[in-house]
Amino acid sequence: MAKLEGPLFSMGASGSIGPRLTYSKRKSGHQVRVQKAQTDALSAEQVVERGYYEDAIAAWATLTDNEKSQWTDFNKS
Repeated sequence: MAKLEGPLFSMGASGSIGPRLTYSKRKSGHQVRVQKAQTDALSAEQVVERGYYEDAIAAWATLTDNEKSQWTDFNKS
């Protein structure tokens, strides 16, 4: 979704066009930045590491509210 203010391709443009193209005014002048799309996990190590986080999140979701409060209270002290 476009959240751009001012005419497109003008010096007065600021904001974003979609998630990747951003117009801004800085001290050094006007800029247009393109954010690269993040790639998915490529190596076996990255896939394994992601699996650890998925398992931990799934385990947290199975805890009761009492068990969750015990964990959060323990980590506060």
